Amino acid sequence: MKKINIWHLVWQIGIYAILFIILYLVIQYKVFWEGRDSGTYLYFYDCGNGNICTTTENTGDYYSSIKCENDKCPYIKALNKEIAIMSSNNNEYIYDCLTGNIINNNYMEYTFLNNNFIVKDSNNKYGIINRLGEEVIALSDKIITDYKDGFIVYLENGVKGIINEEKQIDIKPSYEDVILINDKIFAYLEENKYFIASYDTELPVNGNIYNYLYPIDNNNILVIKDKKLDIIDSSLKSNLIMKIDTNYSYEVEQERASLNIMNENNLLRFSIVLNDNEITNYLYDIKGKKLYN
Repeated sequence: MKKINIWHLVWQIGIYAILFIILYLVIQYKVFWEGRDSGTYLYFYDCGNGNICTTTENTGDYYSSIKCENDKCPYIKALNKEIAIMSSNNNEYIYDCLTGNIINNNYMEYTFLNNNFIVKDSNNKYGIINRLGEEVIALSDKIITDYKDGFIVYLENGVKGIINEEKQIDIKPSYEDVILINDKIFAYLEENKYFIASYDTELPVNGNIYNYLYPIDNNNILVIKDKKLDIIDSSLKSNLIMKIDTNYSYEVEQERASLNIMNENNLLRFSIVLNDNEITNYLYDIKGKKLYN
């Protein structure tokens, strides 16, 4: 029987072990290091209650990510649920935070408008597209600020007008602000006071002067008048009157920001800031016409 050289066997096993370790290290390098991207990324993740937040730290559990060029991340101009308007190197685009897809990048500027977007091209023409990138309103020289059911609000020389070609409505720019309500009435601002007017006559339809208006839908309007909040229907009938004592003056922008209005699934949420700086949150059932807090 041939005698086994134990040292020769140990030497062979050692050589194979070293070769295995070298092969393992090569594989590790190929898999984990050779293709490694050491750049900075902007990560989109769920930060609670369905809200989307961003971070440059890899959270390990995120929806999507965008590479930051030269460690400079894209700027989030606006975020509406899972859709963001991003800006990078002075170029804007619409981005789906969940899928990581660029929805549209054909225009210079984008602005959220309900489920659509106001867009501006390189020739300073304005139009409206939907989330699929389809044209809703063709590009024109009019500076569009709002759109609803065929009615276009546009800005000219610092004042606003309304046009609806289908209904042959052409209200020349003369108002500080315009709020579209439905196909019969709109609101306009003069000297920091709102009035509800008819498209046909351009005259107020009632004698009321409002501090603020927010159209909930085509049939309901949240209004503030004389430190009272009300919800009126399309016939301007009151459904809710509640006194609000707030610690801010009744200026349009302050009112809008302070109320923190949200409307979803026939539920209207808003906040009232009290004189002692306490915030009371309210929930209004639009269909049931009931108020909760």
